[in-house]
Amino acid sequence: MKILFLGDLVAKSGREAVIRSLGSLKAETGADFVIVNGENAAHGKGITSAIYSRLIRAGADIVTLGNHAFSKSEILENIDLCPYLVRPANLEPLGQGASFVVRTCGNKRIAAVSVLCEAFMCPVTDSPFAAMEALLPQIDADLIIVDLHGESTGEKIVFARRFAASLTAVIGTHTHVQTADERVIDGCAFISDVGMCGAYDSVLGRDYEEVVSRFLYKKASRYTPARGPAVICGCLIETDDVTNRAVKITRIQKRPVSEN
Repeated sequence: MKILFLGDLVAKSGREAVIRSLGSLKAETGADFVIVNGENAAHGKGITSAIYSRLIRAGADIVTLGNHAFSKSEILENIDLCPYLVRPANLEPLGQGASFVVRTCGNKRIAAVSVLCEAFMCPVTDSPFAAMEALLPQIDADLIIVDLHGESTGEKIVFARRFAASLTAVIGTHTHVQTADERVIDGCAFISDVGMCGAYDSVLGRDYEEVVSRFLYKKASRYTPARGPAVICGCLIETDDVTNRAVKITRIQKRPVSEN
C-alpha cells in the first residue's frame, strides 16, 4: 500500500496547486490513498466546507486539520457535511466533528487521526500522549496514520517512539518547513514535519513584506497570504501488505519550475 500525505495547504496558492496537480502526483507516486492537511487552506487560516469538497473531488481521501481547525466559523456549522474531515482530538470544542476517520482502500481499512502537540502551541484539552491512548481502543483499522500537529521536533520524536508499535505512520505538520529526518521506527514511518503546500516566495506561506513590518516595526498584521507559484511538500508512505507495517517513507518536494 502506498499512502501520499501532503503538508499544510496554505491559502489560494497552495490550495490551487494541490487541486490542480493531485491527479498527476498520484500517478507519479503510484499512491493508493491520499491524506491532505487543509488547516490553512482558507486564506491562510482554517478551512471551509466548500474547500473541503473541492479537495475530496480532486482526489484526497481524507483531510486533516490542526490548531487553526475552527478559525472559520462556517466549518463548525457544516462539519457534519464533511464526513472525511478530521479535527484534532485534543482541541476545543470537542463535541463537533471526528478526531479520526476510517476509510477502506482495496482490502485495507485506513484510519487518519489528528492530534495536537503541547509545546509552544495553543492550549490543548489533553496531552497528545493521553489523547492517543484514549483513541487507540476506539480505532478498528489495518493502518493508522497520525497527523501530529506541533512545533517541537523533540515532542514529535518521543510521540513516534512511544506509539510506534501501534501506528503505521506519525507525520508531523504545522511548522511549514520540511525536515530531513524521515525514517522508519519499528515499522512506523516518521518525519518531524512534512512541510507546506504554499507560495514558495514567502515566509511560511505569508506575505514577506507584512512579516518584515511586524518584526522590524511592530506593525499589526492581518496574516496576509503570499501570492505566486507554490511549492508542494509531502511524503509517500509504503507499507507491507501482509504485516501492515511501514517499510519506507520518501520525502516529496516540488518547487516551482523557476526555482529548480
